[in-house]
Amino acid sequence: MSTAILDAEKIPSQSLDIKTVIPADPKAVYQFRAQRLAALAEESGLAEYFGLLEQLVIAQQKVAALYGEAARSCFGPQPKLDLSQSQPMAQQHFEWGNYWQSVLLELISELMPKVSTDLHVVLKELAKAEADVLQGYAKSMLSGRIAEVPAQYSLFVWAALSVYWSHWAVDVAQGLADAAQAHKRLCPVCGSHPVGSVIKEEPRTGLRYLHCSLCETEWHEVRAECTSCGESKGVFLWAETETNAAIRVESCNTCMGYTKMFFTDINPRLEVAADDLATLVMDSYLVEQGYSATTVNPLLLAHEQEPQLESDVVQPKVGDIH
Repeated sequence: MSTAILDAEKIPSQSLDIKTVIPADPKAVYQFRAQRLAALAEESGLAEYFGLLEQLVIAQQKVAALYGEAARSCFGPQPKLDLSQSQPMAQQHFEWGNYWQSVLLELISELMPKVSTDLHVVLKELAKAEADVLQGYAKSMLSGRIAEVPAQYSLFVWAALSVYWSHWAVDVAQGLADAAQAHKRLCPVCGSHPVGSVIKEEPRTGLRYLHCSLCETEWHEVRAECTSCGESKGVFLWAETETNAAIRVESCNTCMGYTKMFFTDINPRLEVAADDLATLVMDSYLVEQGYSATTVNPLLLAHEQEPQLESDVVQPKVGDIH
């Protein structure tokens, strides 16, 4: 990964006469993510970890599919939201209570029979944690202070928060879409960071949407601009071995941030969270060049450091990405 393949200033600007926000279908999102994790497991060099993630996401899918009395029992009453607020589902803008803890217990119940003995112990401990302790974990994570939460718990806490937030975010996102809500650097529904950029084929080829790391909403962001600072100069695209690669990295020389871009118009099998995790070698290279990620991957929160790739996984060499 040695030189940029394209100066982003050469990418034409796009009209904003498009759907600015795409509400998530949580059940479908989790189903697609689980399938992609299963497909990537062996080639990732992290088969055991990908297997755990697949089971966790399958559990998320099952809880997201609850309806009727079961859903009311798990998710509680619809929260009161002030839709005049920017990012109405940001944690400071509504009373979100502790119903997400019911989601956590459902996830743990689903996972218990399927995990290793060590993880069984971790999940059992988490299930017995006091409500106020769990609430403290949630507030820390939603505020971006992930290090305040024990590493062995954070993946599961965030998974439960994501299911709760995505459940109630659908109507909010639809309202923003109907109102043609302007694009933002953070999720217009909940204010969370994106996982990455998704380049879509529909409704028009080449449109870029950012995918929320918490509520799974997608929102439009113009290309040829840094998704973090908004600068258009000094923004470059990088890719492995080919200029039309389905996964590329966008770097910004103003804020020294980077985000991955997943071209689903080229490869519709790509899933933003799973494929971000499967391409950590690209992150390693950008970090070596002095850039920092401007995104959050909900599948990597349990680790303060990136998982180590197995020794037989080919590492990129300088020049492999150009």
